[in-house]
Amino acid sequence: MKTVGVIGLGLIGGSMAKAVSRAGYSVYGYDTDASVVKEAVSEGVLAGELQDHYGDIELLLVALYPMDVVDIILDTVPKLSKGCIVIDCTGVKKIICSALSGREEMAGVRFIGGHPMAGREVSGYVSSTADLFEGASMILCRDEYTDEKALEEACDFFPKLGFAQVKITTAEEHDSVIAYTSQLAHVVSSSYIKSPTLEKRYGFSAGSFKDMTRVAKLNEEMWADLFLANKDALLFEINRLSEHLEEYADCLVSEDRDKLVELLRNGRIRKEQDLWISD
Repeated sequence: MKTVGVIGLGLIGGSMAKAVSRAGYSVYGYDTDASVVKEAVSEGVLAGELQDHYGDIELLLVALYPMDVVDIILDTVPKLSKGCIVIDCTGVKKIICSALSGREEMAGVRFIGGHPMAGREVSGYVSSTADLFEGASMILCRDEYTDEKALEEACDFFPKLGFAQVKITTAEEHDSVIAYTSQLAHVVSSSYIKSPTLEKRYGFSAGSFKDMTRVAKLNEEMWADLFLANKDALLFEINRLSEHLEEYADCLVSEDRDKLVELLRNGRIRKEQDLWISD
């Protein structure tokens, strides 16, 4: 594999283009903002515009809002060479994979649903970096239509961009887990920042406040689509969190110190176990 195409040059797509270019591949890109493509070419990130090289690329990465991915890929497939691998980089997988895997219009290309587990609380090509994926996990989804050779090639490719591991899963498992590890965190941060006490926090806040509020600075258009596309899994996690918060509230109302200590101890142990597993 020598030639890669990237559609969508925002934070993720732009970082993909930069990482792929740094790894020594020829990269051709497209973005609805022509000035972004021009900038990427002038920087040497892109070797040229994708529309002039669809037939040359061996791998196409699509980094767009979830509601745009399916239509763009279906429009692009007829322009690609036979055997080209197509991987989307969307934060939800079931709606993408179910719409594209095994579809007659996808014949001739090899599609894999993907999700790079990396990001920042900023957006756009201007914020993209070649090292965004250093140490991160790249998730790839397998189903009955997955070309195993393409999956092997993808597993070899992504570590060259800095990814520490490639995780193989199903679209269903991805969406279930990502509702907890990513989407719920954004909901909590966005809710937490809305307290009226925020206006008084200056001089009183430190690391825990920064950790809790960091991802409240998000792209609301994109995250709204991600939440709605995965609403059942996200609602499950929101409801579980609400139940746990209610337990703490009940302890405070009843001044039940022993129960409060137990809840806090259980949380500490869960975190310590998680750290042990991560190591």
